[in-house]
This record gives sequence, structure tokens and C-alpha cells, in this order.
Amino acid sequence: MNRFDQWFDRLLVALAALAGAIFASIAILIPVNVVLRNAFGTSIYGLLDAIEYGLLAATFLAAPWVLANNAHVTVDLLTGSLRPGARRIADIAVNLLGAAVSAVFLWYALEALDLSFTRGSMIRTAFVIPEWWTLTVAPLSMALIFIEFLRKLARPASAERAATGL
Repeated sequence: MNRFDQWFDRLLVALAALAGAIFASIAILIPVNVVLRNAFGTSIYGLLDAIEYGLLAATFLAAPWVLANNAHVTVDLLTGSLRPGARRIADIAVNLLGAAVSAVFLWYALEALDLSFTRGSMIRTAFVIPEWWTLTVAPLSMALIFIEFLRKLARPASAERAATGL
């Protein structure tokens, strides 16, 4: 494994760990908020808005790691019946399509980010924050997903790691 792959894998793990910490925080804070509201008549100000932003961020932060580890849902009804050579061709086609789609999403995510930043759009809920703050995670995720699809194209078929279980 070359230095770029090592660095990239570490980055994906770090972002996935951050996403996990966000999900764990949400899982802890929701019941705490329920107890506070029911027992003391108060709640954590802005928690629901923070949870919305956290879910957005965590989902986009974890997605590249999920792709890299083949931990996503797959339907292998067709590919499972293919011969190894045909399966590799199908994998190449899927990875090319994935790279193309993630590149298009990256383009539009960057356009939305730029437009929000240029206009100075603000989100006014429990928090008043620049809208572009919430939009930064999508282009980051799409760029990493694009790179991961390219890495999958460069890897030999035997190097693909498949998640199993559930």
C-alpha cells in the first residue's frame, strides 16, 4: 500500500470516528433532553437543530468510509451469478458510474456552497449561522467518494474487501 492510500485510509477512519462520535452524542443527548423536559420542565436549547445538523454531517462524513469498506447495502443477485471476468467488468462499470455520479454531485454541492457563501445566506433557527457552514460537508464527502471510486478502479479484483455479516 502506498503512502497516499495509507493517508487516505487514515483520513476516512478519522472522519468515520467523528461521525460515530456525533451519532453517539445524539443517542445520549436525546434521552437526557427527554428527562430534563419531563422531570424539570426545561430542555437543552437548540438541541433539535443541533441534531439535524449532526445527522447531516455524520452521514456525509461516514459515507466515504462505508464505500471504502464495502459496508453498504448491495444487491448481488445478478453479479453473484456472473463468471469472475464478467463480474470484474460489472464492477468496473459500477465504479465508473459511481465516480461519474459523485463528480456531478460534487460539482453541484460546490455550486450550492459557493452560492450560499456569495449571497451571505444565514440559517435562522435556534442558532443563527451562515448557511454555507452546513453545506461544507457535502463537497468534502463527494470528493472523497469520487477518489474512493477511482481507487476501486485501480485495485485488482482480489484486493476488494467485502463486509459480511448481518
